[in-house]
Amino acid sequence: MQMPFVTTVSFPDRDGATVRLQYGVAAPDERAARSEIERRLINQEIYNYSIAEIRRATSREAEELNLPADGIRLLN
Repeated sequence: MQMPFVTTVSFPDRDGATVRLQYGVAAPDERAARSEIERRLINQEIYNYSIAEIRRATSREAEELNLPADGIRLLN
């Protein structure tokens, strides 16, 4: 069963400033959510990142995200 997770990722931009983005990720567990966000970042050739947080979405967030199975959405 897939659950929605909210992940916070940070990485430096070309000017050296820190960019923080949040993604909604549908996955069966936290490990799978981490793997999926990492796979997508590498596909975008973003390598110098850190995952600051991965947490289950609140029921309200989950309702707003309405993610399909294996879906991912940029939140900000």
